[in-house]
Amino acid sequence: MLLSATIRHPIALVTLFAHENASGGITIAGVLFGLHSSLDGRPARRSRNKGLLRRARMISDFLSGKRKSLDAIPIDLSERTEFARQVMNAARRVPWGSAVSYARLAAMAGRPRAVRAAASVMRNNPFPLIVPCHRVIGSNGRMGGFMGAASGKAVTLKRKLLAREGTYIS
Repeated sequence: MLLSATIRHPIALVTLFAHENASGGITIAGVLFGLHSSLDGRPARRSRNKGLLRRARMISDFLSGKRKSLDAIPIDLSERTEFARQVMNAARRVPWGSAVSYARLAAMAGRPRAVRAAASVMRNNPFPLIVPCHRVIGSNGRMGGFMGAASGKAVTLKRKLLAREGTYIS
């Protein structure tokens, strides 16, 4: 059964989805901005699971600037390709207050010529914030898109996240 928890923060409303294992531990299955009751068509049950709520508090603290990393949050990469796992793990290594280009991210993932493919992985990132795709920008130093959008609320959110980290992009 897929579990969910909602994070209500002034910067963004976030729904966190997780799988619970046999011992009661959780692994994050996805993150969506806004209020959602399902992930990829799979219904989720609102949960008070302590591990899930702890992860939700970590994300809230991250949005408030009290936490600089979400590396301690386990994510489920089992359904991703090897390349996507490499790119997402590389993005998780981009530190708070920093930004890298898509070209640099591809190189960090060990595939320097796969710039467009790395950008595609970030555009379809199922774990925004935990995999900080907002820290990936164009080679020209411009902010670029966010979550598959080139403008609008998503890009405004990316700008807010970067500004919260003290990173200012043109």
